[in-house]
Amino acid sequence: MKISYLLIGFGKTGGSIVLYNFMDKLVEYGHDVYAVTPNGSLKWEIGIWKKIIADEKAFSKKFTLEKLKLKVHDKINLILNHNDKYFKDISSLKKMISGLLNNWVESDVTIATFSWTAYAATALSDKTVPIYHMQHFEEIFFKDLFKRLITRMTYSLPIFKISNSLWLKNLLNKNFNVSSYLLNPGIDLSVFKNDGDYLKKYISKDNWTIVSFFDEEREWKGFDDAVSAVKLLREKLNKKNIKVNWKVFGLNPPSKKYETEFEYVGKLFNEDLAKLYASADIVLLTSWYESFPLPPIEAMACGTLVLSTQYGVEDYMIDNKNGLVTLPRKIEDMASKLEWAIMNPDKVRKIVEEGVNTSLKYNWDNRVKELLCIIEEVKQKHDFVKYNLFNDLVEGKFYDYMYEKFK
Repeated sequence: MKISYLLIGFGKTGGSIVLYNFMDKLVEYGHDVYAVTPNGSLKWEIGIWKKIIADEKAFSKKFTLEKLKLKVHDKINLILNHNDKYFKDISSLKKMISGLLNNWVESDVTIATFSWTAYAATALSDKTVPIYHMQHFEEIFFKDLFKRLITRMTYSLPIFKISNSLWLKNLLNKNFNVSSYLLNPGIDLSVFKNDGDYLKKYISKDNWTIVSFFDEEREWKGFDDAVSAVKLLREKLNKKNIKVNWKVFGLNPPSKKYETEFEYVGKLFNEDLAKLYASADIVLLTSWYESFPLPPIEAMACGTLVLSTQYGVEDYMIDNKNGLVTLPRKIEDMASKLEWAIMNPDKVRKIVEEGVNTSLKYNWDNRVKELLCIIEEVKQKHDFVKYNLFNDLVEGKFYDYMYEKFK
């Protein structure tokens, strides 16, 4: 089967990495996969994305522009981080869609990824089975009303939709009456793993390490809430002579001072990130909302206790069973649960063990098999003639099949 993925660029965030892993697995299963961008197309090779996000310069030297048919800056930059550069008005949106259509590789199935690529997938509905694989509720990424509306309208497009989380699936159904398939991401269990002796760190001790994701640009990532929670926790534990070391990782370093200290350890991926998770006693995630965030489930696989806010982790985390869950922005509750974990390491061990067991369900083979089942189902449902009708009408043609269509 030939499958084209419509991409704006090659990003480094969790949603992009999830898509790359699906593409890798599809190739491994014998399918021809193509990455299509507004500036060109590329036949996918397993692991090629690791070379791209690891070293842009090395990648551009190894693969010529003619071979890739891509501009380096368009390969590397994700539109979420550079949306003004790519999308200033409706004409630039038209250019983006036209680029995707012109570079599209004829395929049995075409999968839209970032929201605006869904317009191109819809336009190809008479030639391919269109699927919109949603990684988040992307309207929240924009404050500009025009961009919000352009994004919101993609949820009403007549193409098959896949939600990556229960949170997203329920949100679309409740607010837009949109149905979608549910397909959770996987994690690389050959990378995010534990040494089998992960419970030994959960003992009574006077020095604990917390790890968090750092993002000061997007307020909904909740880093200010994490600062407040850790500050309050330290105040509580100082009276008990217990020290908390706080390490954070993220794409960009901090640009200002915060109310409590932490160590920024850099931009980490794969093995380096797994080592950080495994070295921590607690991984703390405080986003206001997410759609199947990877850090909690990855940290669980590494044998570390996770405290996460609720919205987006419903697929895999249950409070006090395989992790600790709080409502977003509840600082006192966050600090209290962190303190409880530190003061009750014997009870934490069972939770961490359950977290490891949960993570094993999210291997990539299971995920891609679910994707292939969805693809086979939508291939049976898709009606090519329905979309041919519109093309024929626009071109001033009338055929016998239209009598039935107009009834």
